[in-house]
Amino acid sequence: MKKRGSVLLAIGAFLLANLKWILGLLKFSKFGTTLLSMAISLGAYAMFYGWKFAVAIVYLIFVHEMGHLVAAKRKGIATSPAIFIPFAGAMISMKDHPRDAGTEAYLAYGGPLAGLVSFLPALPLYWYTQDPFWALVIYLGALLNLFNLMPISPLDGGRIVSVLSTKIWFIGLIGLGVMLFFSPGPIMVFIFIIGLITWWNRLRESYQHQVLQTEKEMVHEFLHEIAQWPTLESSWYKRMSLNERASRLAQLPPQKGFLIPFLHDEQRLKRDRERLDKVYTNRLLDLFREWEREPVLFIDSDPNRPAPSPTLEEGERVARQRLTEVEEQMHRLSTYYVAPASTKWKVLAAYLGLAAVLSIFFVIGQQWLHQGF
Repeated sequence: MKKRGSVLLAIGAFLLANLKWILGLLKFSKFGTTLLSMAISLGAYAMFYGWKFAVAIVYLIFVHEMGHLVAAKRKGIATSPAIFIPFAGAMISMKDHPRDAGTEAYLAYGGPLAGLVSFLPALPLYWYTQDPFWALVIYLGALLNLFNLMPISPLDGGRIVSVLSTKIWFIGLIGLGVMLFFSPGPIMVFIFIIGLITWWNRLRESYQHQVLQTEKEMVHEFLHEIAQWPTLESSWYKRMSLNERASRLAQLPPQKGFLIPFLHDEQRLKRDRERLDKVYTNRLLDLFREWEREPVLFIDSDPNRPAPSPTLEEGERVARQRLTEVEEQMHRLSTYYVAPASTKWKVLAAYLGLAAVLSIFFVIGQQWLHQGF
């Protein structure tokens, strides 16, 4: 333990002493984050498992992540560089969201497919040298990518099978739950929690669609309301009406208590409707007050040609932007996981085929590894 502590202190001292150089590297190259995080992961793995294991696991993870990056580039989706996380693998984030589950499945499939290719060169090297290290590379490569094919979101397998049916995620959660029971670990617990949240959110998408539909109607009412203001003969009645409406909503008793999802969705939707009504009523009132204080401008100084109000134009722009966002979310909820039967069959065949090949190499690598020791 003292030796490991000394190593950690040495690494920390090195990083502090070379902080300026490290920051320069990150700024100079978009791959600086990848290289630095890779070096840190390499050192962390080497400290606990030795350099051979460290080189093997970092190499396998790197090729896996490059598979995702290549697939994303082929689909025209911008991503961040890969970031290595010691003892947790690596990750990339998408700057653009895939347009549908089929595209997301393509991106997800690129990782395990590249992972399979990554350890194939170890086969002839093992046959030629009989060095157990190459058997370890095969075993680790197959295990890493086979685990990633588990049908749980956010693992690659969960993103792939979402084209078939997101109900498969629940089966994957049961399988991972069994694994956790017999062999608990922090990484698997984290994946289980994220997978559970993702599965639950998918179950609740129909309710989310209802809430978005309610907000869409309120945005339309908002736009219709402000369009009438320039034609008002007097703003006094409108101001009183808005004040009265805002006051009435503010006086509504807050709805407390836990509402059971699905069973109490009607009450929950009523609560969300009241919340949105308060939001948009207050926005109307604030906008009206600002519009009233705004000086009236005229085109070419003609009193019969009032110029459009900048305040109302800005209010309309913001409202239409939100309307576009709501409609996009509704469209996504309705169509994201819809795919033709031909796509589903191709995805199923590709998924099962890759899982079968990786399973074979997992068994082979395990046998060769035992023979070597």
